[in-house]
Amino acid sequence: MRPRTVEDPQLLDLLLEAFADLGYDGTSVRALCRHLGVSHNMIHQRFQSKNAAWHAAVEHAFATLNAAMWDPEPEVDPADPLEAIREVMVRFVDATIAQPALARIIHQEAARPGPRFDHMLTHHIEPVQQRAIDAFAQLQDAGLVRSGPVPAAYFFLSTWGIGGMASSQQLARRVGFPGDDPVESAYLAVDILISGLRASSSSR
Repeated sequence: MRPRTVEDPQLLDLLLEAFADLGYDGTSVRALCRHLGVSHNMIHQRFQSKNAAWHAAVEHAFATLNAAMWDPEPEVDPADPLEAIREVMVRFVDATIAQPALARIIHQEAARPGPRFDHMLTHHIEPVQQRAIDAFAQLQDAGLVRSGPVPAAYFFLSTWGIGGMASSQQLARRVGFPGDDPVESAYLAVDILISGLRASSSSR
């Protein structure tokens, strides 16, 4: 059987899934090629090393995710600015369901922090989180979001909670009511989080 040939964008998607399945430390360039069904020297020829292949796949995935979340920029309704945050979170759910491997890799690398997670944190996660921090500071000042350490709570509930649901749709199906749609469960989690962020009428 001849090894498969793939174009670069497809190869990057497949590499991302392979790293999510095998783990970075649990695989080698040869094992990646075998997992993907490509010739044993394809990855080495294109990327020269496992580390370079990982970075290329992750950069491609974050570029895809950021485009899905922010292009176009959500419209902000002055009467209810939290709806723009809801829109971004729904886009995050849709993008993660379409490509769950990036969320899985973030969770894996965060469990054993090192240079790879530091790279994702510095170049991709923190810039997006800073947007959330700035938005929540303004919304708290306006009395529209509850007081307290909202940014950290939002980050973990969205990245690990909602991101975990979106990237683990089979598990979400198994732990719900029989017949529940796991996609709708993820959307419901977005609604619950947005509702929890709102300042109560008594605190305004």
